[in-house]
Amino acid sequence: MVLDFERFSKLLICFWALLILNDCAGGNTTIRSFFRKEIDLSYIRKVAVLKFDNHSQDKFAGDRLRDLVANEILALGIFDVVDRSVVDFVLKEELGKETANLSKSDLVRIAKRLKVQGLILGSVDDYRLANRGSFSYPVVALTLRLVDGKTGEIIWSSSGTKTGYSFWGRLFGFKPKDIMEISFDLVKSMLRKLK
Repeated sequence: MVLDFERFSKLLICFWALLILNDCAGGNTTIRSFFRKEIDLSYIRKVAVLKFDNHSQDKFAGDRLRDLVANEILALGIFDVVDRSVVDFVLKEELGKETANLSKSDLVRIAKRLKVQGLILGSVDDYRLANRGSFSYPVVALTLRLVDGKTGEIIWSSSGTKTGYSFWGRLFGFKPKDIMEISFDLVKSMLRKLK
């Protein structure tokens, strides 16, 4: 069977177009999650999202991603979320600090005071623009944990990294998604594993 040149070239163009579109849309994403299988999450109706530890150079990254996580938890309908200003007020009043080095008993006390069944803790591990030659792209790395409000034990934990790097974007000069779009995509992917 002989494949004619016109048909072959159309097939080749479609193949390359799919590769380009797929690569432009994505970037690289890696997510690793832990879930305590013996726990049924149905008892958790409301959570408090505590202030995130920020290990990045961007001093506002923790606040940005904390808000993004709270909004996405609500948008996906996973849990109700206590307003951030209430959480921060209670933390300062109870502990004189916002989140650094909280013990299990601190976590249980905070959950009881906020009347929540769970607490979301997080850390921003990377939040920057990286370069490969003249091509700049965002990199976001985040760790999230869901803690049981009664015991202070970790129920779920997820670490994820997403970049806006694209071989085809670099080759053809396509603009990558900005850092907030990458952050949103990463948070959504991580929380879907919880749902």
